[in-house]
Amino acid sequence: MRPYLAALLSAVLIPGALGHQVHGILLVNGTASREWQYVRDVKSAWVLAPGEFEGSEYHKSTADVLAGSEVGFKVSWAAQGNPGFWHPGPVQIYMSRAPKDDLASYRGDGDWFKIAYGGPANNTNWLTTPPGKYLLRIEQFMPLPDMYNWTAQWYINCAHVNIIGPGGGTPTGFARFPGTYEQKDPGITITTDLFADGGVTDGLGLLEYKPPGPAVWEG
Repeated sequence: MRPYLAALLSAVLIPGALGHQVHGILLVNGTASREWQYVRDVKSAWVLAPGEFEGSEYHKSTADVLAGSEVGFKVSWAAQGNPGFWHPGPVQIYMSRAPKDDLASYRGDGDWFKIAYGGPANNTNWLTTPPGKYLLRIEQFMPLPDMYNWTAQWYINCAHVNIIGPGGGTPTGFARFPGTYEQKDPGITITTDLFADGGVTDGLGLLEYKPPGPAVWEG
């Protein structure tokens, strides 16, 4: 399985693409699912992400994904009708194997390994898995300088996927949510020369940005 980021990066890396958003659509080889068909509702406590979520809407259909397929997420709603992201910032994709392949009752509180990262395109603008049943997590966030008194803004969703095929390899570099990130971690809190939300785009050094969490597992 290969992470599919093209649809996301077109929004992530263009400064003019703005809008608070949710990622309610799963992409498999470029084919879009119905909204929330496989993706857990962001209101659900089962997302296990920064912030407070209510409800328990986690009994989702599970998408069958053949080994070697491309998968990703698509923004299904954005504030003010914009098709992309409101705040510039990185995108990361994680996976977590459900214990006993029981996705329906899995809270996502196990081990997560990173399979993709989309970072800056340049200094001024942002850019095979073992078979089984997994949560596939997308996180896009706006990192902030230490001088701000509020926390980074996070936009997170998780989809149910069933990886089919011979697979192989052993994932490494695990994370847990919550627990892996702290607000003051590098990559979540950044220096002012990496901050572009105030409309200042000249003289930035975004290629120096390092994302939080473990390294991407290459398979």
